[in-house]
Amino acid sequence: MKVVLLAPLPPPSGGIASWAERMRTAKLKNNWNVIIVDEKVIGGRDIFGANTRRSIPTEIIRCFKIWINLWKALNDTEVKIVHSSIPAGFTGMIREIICAGITKVRKRKFIIHYRCTIPNMVKGKKSLFVFKLLTNISDASIVLNTPSETFLKKYSKTRAYLIPNFISATEMKLGFSNNIKTKEAKKKLKAVYVGGVTKEKGCLDIIKVAQKNNSIEFRLVGAVAPEIYRSEVPENVVLCGEKDRKGVQKELEQADIFVFMSHYYGEGFSNALAEAMAVGLPCVVSDWAANRDMIEENKGGFVVPVQDIKGIVNSIKTLAESEELRHKMGTWNIEKVNQEYLQEKVTSQYVDIYESLIKG
Repeated sequence: MKVVLLAPLPPPSGGIASWAERMRTAKLKNNWNVIIVDEKVIGGRDIFGANTRRSIPTEIIRCFKIWINLWKALNDTEVKIVHSSIPAGFTGMIREIICAGITKVRKRKFIIHYRCTIPNMVKGKKSLFVFKLLTNISDASIVLNTPSETFLKKYSKTRAYLIPNFISATEMKLGFSNNIKTKEAKKKLKAVYVGGVTKEKGCLDIIKVAQKNNSIEFRLVGAVAPEIYRSEVPENVVLCGEKDRKGVQKELEQADIFVFMSHYYGEGFSNALAEAMAVGLPCVVSDWAANRDMIEENKGGFVVPVQDIKGIVNSIKTLAESEELRHKMGTWNIEKVNQEYLQEKVTSQYVDIYESLIKG
């Protein structure tokens, strides 16, 4: 049997595109195979940054290409499910309503997979109306975190499933069965962040924290936004720039603490946070998106209110003062990833939904 994924493919990588690429190459249980209908942005528009303004004619062309390709994909009688993966943006939801209609006309089942924190995206009467319409026309909904699940259950009776993102043990070359190795004595502990180095991702907050604690080296890994360069970056903050998979892996392995203070409105579930957990790093995170679900406060680290500089400073200080606590929380994080965030376990949950829908 086959499933059609409505999702963008790389380039660029990251977010839904990286998920789609992993799904395309994943070996799904019960011999399910994946077909991708590429929803990539066209016309030179960027997904993020200054060049994000839509051209209406270009977007219309893009939508018709998606709908036509979906229709063609459904000519394959082995296709039983259409699995749409989107943030809950207004125009994207309208496009997927048409996709759901095409799926229904072709007598297949349609799943909407909201890859965001829904209440941060769906605001206003028009957006809520479109959200309800798309969710209710779908046969099932998948969300990434508890706030999204609560919101969805409030506004729709469609079957809802909370399923996290996944990471690949093979891709990350992770030794999940290994115990955490005790770090060698260092003059400075290292706190690392991985992702877009932007204000919305909490990096200005990390810089403020670094200014108050020069005994720790803060390493920010990722493309650096202009507002970061314009800020007063202290000597104990290293702007590492973008790194490939091996480079990121090395940064995580050499760090003592992972810091993730995002308050980005489109955040749903951070793969960077899951990867840090997988290598046994205790984490200090903002109370945002799936962060609390992942860390389970005081088990895998500390959950701090958004932009609470004092809370971040105190949490890092507590971890810095206790190697035993860092080891305990890091060990818990490895086990959490083992139990819930590995590719095989998460994709098996998708297949369970596919097969339950087929059976009715």
